[in-house]
Amino acid sequence: MLNAPLDEVAFAYEPVWDRTRRICASRLTIHALNPRTTDIVPLLSALIDGFAPDAPPLLLSTDEPHLLLSLLKQAPVRNTWLEVPESLWARPEALEWVLNARRFGHQLLWRGELARFTPYAQRFKGLRGVLEVSVDDAVLALQAASQGGEFSIPGHVERLESPILAGHLYVGVSSRKLAEHCLDKQKAWGVVGWPDDELLSAERFKAIGLDQRVMVQIMQAADAGAPIHQLVALLVQDPVMVYRLLRLVNSAAFGLSHEVATIRHAVMMLGYDKLKSWLQSAYPAASADKSLHPIRHALHMRARLMRGLLDPNSDEELKGEVQLTGTFAHLDQLMKEPLAELLHQLPIPGRIFSTLVRHDGPYVAYLDVANVASTPHRVDQLPAVCERSGFGLDEVNRAIIQVLATARYPADKSFTAARGLA
Repeated sequence: MLNAPLDEVAFAYEPVWDRTRRICASRLTIHALNPRTTDIVPLLSALIDGFAPDAPPLLLSTDEPHLLLSLLKQAPVRNTWLEVPESLWARPEALEWVLNARRFGHQLLWRGELARFTPYAQRFKGLRGVLEVSVDDAVLALQAASQGGEFSIPGHVERLESPILAGHLYVGVSSRKLAEHCLDKQKAWGVVGWPDDELLSAERFKAIGLDQRVMVQIMQAADAGAPIHQLVALLVQDPVMVYRLLRLVNSAAFGLSHEVATIRHAVMMLGYDKLKSWLQSAYPAASADKSLHPIRHALHMRARLMRGLLDPNSDEELKGEVQLTGTFAHLDQLMKEPLAELLHQLPIPGRIFSTLVRHDGPYVAYLDVANVASTPHRVDQLPAVCERSGFGLDEVNRAIIQVLATARYPADKSFTAARGLA
């Protein structure tokens, strides 16, 4: 008998970024502990029922043939796309299931190497792909980008065509220039994952500045009289801003008689007017580089997942500490200073310091689970990590789905006001 309790599957996620460098979808990798006896469809339908209408869609991905065929044979799950590897499209006996699923209303994605996609796109009208970019594809695309699509030979000019096709998703984009070419020039639907390593390496000699987009959101919210919890929700999108705000309110110049260790307390002590004044003064030196938004937001999602692993009835202070642990987990990479030195300059609880610097604090379990759950190629390790960390696989999966259901940035208002701040 088929069944699908949440402790029989493991989920891992990866954001998909669009031309605005916002989330346009989330890729959910599914690993079944018993693929032959697991029916995931009723479970996913129940979980996704609570998604808001504008929630980013889920791209369902699995390498387990039995699980994939089960997904193809049943009614499509609302707000999902189903990745189908090339191997199934190429096998006549499996292709029948694929075509039936397409006729039944499934939104299917062909998954495989970019160089092998064209014949399938020609055969199946409107087919979209999750396309793996090879080294050769990347080189050719970057050559086309750098030469403006043309190259010259004495006596004539020929157009150098990029292999990147409009309207599709791309995996294996390892550089900023290639991501920009895919999204901005070739009008790709999105890039799965982001070239974090290359971007952070390029910034290795200087700290990443505050995020101008988040700064404007906060100032607009403050002008509108938004409650403190909304300002905090905006602030925590940028780990660097969180750190600098805590440094500010705990500095000798601020003159407080006691230490401030939480963002909520910092905002309360600073007040709306001083918060806006600080942001306005810092705005000219802040970063407008939209390619850094995915890095910040992915870290924010991971911190939210750590918070979501707590019991909903947990103390708010505990929730704040766990989320702050996640927020600062990669602060050294953003600020180009040793993490221990950065944290020593804040009055944070020793529990956070121990977790992040010595990896032996009480929040290590939350950090370990969140790291694996945001690394799809490690999804098969999640059950063991959950068991070792004392979490039920079911509660981790629910927390992942909740993060993905609310993964978009807070709604952006007009940025016209920003022009007067520079």
